[in-house]
Order: sequence, then C-alpha cells, then structure tokens
Amino acid sequence: MSADLDAPTFPERVGRYELLLPIGTGGMATVYLARIPVVGNVHREVALKLMHPFLSAEGRESTVSLVEEAKLAVRIRHPNVVPVIEVGDSAQGVFLVMEYVEGDTLSGLHRAVRADGSFLPLNIAGRILVDALAGLHAAHELRDDEGVLLDLVHRDFSPQNILVGTDGVSRLTDFGVAKAAGRVNVTSSGIIKGKVAYMAPEQALGKKVDRRCDVWAAGVVAWEVLAGQRLYRQEDQVATLLRIVNEPPPRISTVRPDVPKALDDLVAQTLAMDVDERIGTADELRRRVTEAWKTVGGLADAHEVSEFVQATARPKIVARREQVSRVIRLRSSMPTLSGAVGGPTALAASDETTSAISASSVARHSQPGTDLLRERQGRRRTVLWALGGAVSIAAVAGGAWLLGRSQSRDAEPAAPAVPTLTAQPSAKADPAPSALPKLAELTVDANAPIKSLRVNGRSVPVGVPTKALRVTLEASEAGAPLELEAATEDQRKATARAPAGATAVTVSFPDPKKPSPAAPAGKVVRDSTKSPDLPGLAPTPYEK
Repeated sequence: MSADLDAPTFPERVGRYELLLPIGTGGMATVYLARIPVVGNVHREVALKLMHPFLSAEGRESTVSLVEEAKLAVRIRHPNVVPVIEVGDSAQGVFLVMEYVEGDTLSGLHRAVRADGSFLPLNIAGRILVDALAGLHAAHELRDDEGVLLDLVHRDFSPQNILVGTDGVSRLTDFGVAKAAGRVNVTSSGIIKGKVAYMAPEQALGKKVDRRCDVWAAGVVAWEVLAGQRLYRQEDQVATLLRIVNEPPPRISTVRPDVPKALDDLVAQTLAMDVDERIGTADELRRRVTEAWKTVGGLADAHEVSEFVQATARPKIVARREQVSRVIRLRSSMPTLSGAVGGPTALAASDETTSAISASSVARHSQPGTDLLRERQGRRRTVLWALGGAVSIAAVAGGAWLLGRSQSRDAEPAAPAVPTLTAQPSAKADPAPSALPKLAELTVDANAPIKSLRVNGRSVPVGVPTKALRVTLEASEAGAPLELEAATEDQRKATARAPAGATAVTVSFPDPKKPSPAAPAGKVVRDSTKSPDLPGLAPTPYEK
C-alpha cells in the first residue's frame, strides 16, 4: 500500500470552518478541532461534529438524528452542559458546531491515574460528578416554548461524555441518543442506543425509561471512580445485558473496603434495580453526593480540579497544540486550489446554514473537485496535515468521545476515510511526504470478516466487514498493551491481546454454529421427565 493511502485524510474546510485535526470518532460522526476567523488574525476554536459520509448517503434517519441532537442541546443553557453553536449542511455532510473544551474526559483522566496504580482523588472525583449531575438535571428539566416539560432522558451518561476542562469545570455532552417525549422517532427497530455498561435494567429490557434511567448511569460512574475499575467489563455484550437485568450490582466495599459506608450506601441506592426504590432525580443525587462526600473531606473547588487536569492531561494537551501548529504552518506554505473540496468555492457557498435540514439535502452531499484533485496530484502528494501521533479523545466539545469512547458506541458502523484537500506544492515549499510523521498503526487479521471492533474499550470504525483492518492508534494507545474485542455479522465474538509496541495482531473467531437437524416429520420425541410427547419436534435445549 502506498504512503498516500496509508495517511489518514480529512477535508480542509467544512462550511466556514477550517478543520485542524480529528479529536474523536463514533458510529455516527467524527469530531474535529476547528477554527473560524473572528477579526484579523484572531480565530475562535470550536469542536465540529461531521456526519460520516456513508451515513449521509444512506438516507434520512441519520440526518434527522444529528439535527434532533442539535435541537435538544441548543435549548439547554447551563454552565455544565457543552453548548451547540450551530448546525448546518455542507458539501461534506451535515455538521454540528460546539464549544471547544480543552482538557480531558473523565474516562481519560481515570485511565491516566489507573495506569500509575492510583485512584482519582476523592475530592476531585466528587466535584466532577457533582458538576455533571448539575448539567444532567438541567437537561431533565428542559421545557419547550410553551413551558411544557419535554421529559428528556440523556440515555448515554458515561465517563466518555463528561468533559473536564482546564478551567476546572466539568460539562456534559453528546445528546446523540437522548430521548424526549414527542420527539421524532429515529430509532431503528432492534437497535439498542447507548453504551451497554451504563444501561439501567429497564433500558436494557427495552421498557419505557425516564430520568431515573440516567440516575442509574450516574451510579455506575460513581461506582467506577470510587472502586477504580469497571463495573461491567463488556467482554460480551449479551452477557453484560443479562447481568444488568438479573444481578444486583456488587457494593463498592466488596472491591474497595476503605470506602466510607455513607458513600457505599449512597451508590447502592442509586443502583437499585427496582426503579421505584432508586433515587428519583439527578438534583437529589447531586445534593446527596455533596453531603456524603463530607465524610471524605468534601469536594474540591474549580481551582483544584483545574490544577489536577492540567497536570494529568498535560502530555495530551501539549501534543495537540504542537500538531495544530504544525498543520497551520504547513497550510500557510501551500497554495489554495480554488473550487476543490473545502476550497474558496465551497466556503463561499456554505455561508447559508440551517438548523432544520430536510432529507432531500442529503442527496446533494457530493464532493466536487475530488477527481480534479487526484489528476493534479501526479507523482507527488502533500497531505494537508502532519500529525506526530494519534490524538486521543482529550477535551472535545459536545460529542467528542470516543473516546472515544462509544465508545464510543458499542458495535457501531464505521466511516470510510473522507478525502482531504490537496494541492500541488509551490517551489518554495515542497516538503517530501515521507518527511511527515506517521500515525502509529495496528494491523488486525481475522479468520472471519470483522463487523465491529473495540480497542481498549474504544469503538473503531470498520465500514464494510473485512478480515484485515488497519487501525490508527490514539496517543494513549501507541506503545501500550492493547485489548481487542471483535464481532462478526453473525454475532460471533472474539478477543485478543497485543503487547506493548506490537504492530500486528490476529483475532480468531469460533467456528459458526451448525443448526441442529430437525426430527423427521411425524416422529415422536419422547422424554418422560420433560414435556408431553409432541409429534415432529426436536428436543428443546432449554429442557436439558
């Protein structure tokens, strides 16, 4: 494979926004750090969530889902919720623009401290949880223009969707699977929305949910930051769902005996399987967390959280800033190809945006200039981004997770690479493509086509099922041991481990199960200890 195909690419511009680098991806969209000029050489940084091209081409459902997310999030005005600034349509697809929060996700911070064998400081963990619960309660209390409660349920309250900024403030994001009474139904039959490990029993059973479903998820988050480990490891999603609906969660004290009884009892009540015995609202849980945390010295203030985030996430933040500077310097040395993807023509045409996008607009999502661009590349190609290493999901705004999360969502479809704007370099600026640093990659080979893949809990885009994948690793994953979870289209599961520094790994799926042959017509199945004889039926496995 050539170097051109190895290098990940993305559009230079979407609408009036200049994309700088990807910072997160999920099953529906990729989130980019982007910027827009304000005055002179002053720019404002934002997080831009761009729908995957293949979803834009598939039809109305995904488009409506992203727009519905914007309609919900834009109504919530609270310091602990990442605000949506704009929703628009462009040649590259439907997009959301959100406030950029520099820092890290709660899941990123938790992984960083656990890597050193430590726990999140209790005062820091308590403050992050209290902030996130304040934002969650604001979402639950959202009302329409007539003042009627929308009965909004987030349905994906998880560490990947809690952004902890360098300002010491935690914010809730990603309302992509949120549900409100009366909202347009965009959920396909048979599809479970949200992360399995944080689902309440009633949500896992597909029953009607209310805000107490999110209270359960907050209880799982609290359990994990206190215990220092996952409550449900998700080695098998079906097994996890069965545990959630059948087994009461273990108390924190069973894995960390030094946790005070007040915190142990509070989390246990939050994780009550009977929804009527559970704490009723996020605001009540917030108040009780504040009170219970007094037994461990109280909550940290914003300044203390800020210092902790800057110390813990500093390597990620510095690496991202260096990558952004490198991209900007490289672009400044390149001429602009007018009329190509994301070029001046696309910029001028994208000033008109709308918050209500029709299904027919998706059909316009072509990428003009791509063929012209390829013809002009010839023997040399300069990719307009130079990333020294993969960017982990560190402080993304509104929907940057994925950490990535979904992580991302569980078993989500993946996106094909988006073509980048490229141009013939000038004589004064002709950096050889081979001089640009490459991202760390892992080659995954399997004995059956892979439909979905997770690396260290992060959902990896797959696209068309295939036996061979090349996975771009995040900064936190490069040079570290990796745990892979894969699934085929027929729901066979497999796991694999890659040691630190490995560049290839093999995943072995079990052989497909062969259906049991049916009994010949008219034959009587006899089992005196089981059900009465029934003609023509094979023995049921559930009676063995």
